[in-house]
Parts: sequence; C-alpha cells; structure tokens
Amino acid sequence: MGAYREQLLKERYGNASRGFPAQESEEPSGFLMLFKLKFTICLFLFAGFAYLSITGGSFLNLTAEQIVKAVTEEDLSSQLSQLGLYE
Repeated sequence: MGAYREQLLKERYGNASRGFPAQESEEPSGFLMLFKLKFTICLFLFAGFAYLSITGGSFLNLTAEQIVKAVTEEDLSSQLSQLGLYE
C-alpha cells in the first residue's frame, strides 16, 4: 500500500483497523424521509381506492366511480366542491 494512501486512511479513520474502516452512521436526508412519507401515503390511498373499486363499497358517501369521474373531468375543483371535499 502506498504511503500516501496510508496517510489518508490514518487521517480519516485514526487508529481503527486497516481492513475495513468503521462505518459512520448517517441519518437519511430530509428529502428522502419526505419522499418515503409521501410514497407511503400514496400507497395507502391507492390501496383504499382499489378496495373500494373491488368491493363496490363507499367511504364518506364516495364510491370508486365518483372518484374516477371527478379526477378525469377537467373541472376538478367544482367536482370536489360538490362532494364537500374542497372549499
């Protein structure tokens, strides 16, 4: 091993063993945590929609067909206002 590499390893890891450097514990970035949270929420919403679609049930007087109709129409805000979900 070259002298320069040994010096760099010693400066970075101190007197730790030379085989594998000690792993530093890093906290996930805020962006990654926010992405995970948004992804989890979207996953639950999709699972709920799929459940409503398969069973034909409703949630707060909303059926899967009403949700699809509201999302596919161009004036989404007026549809949500009619359903009482958007003011």
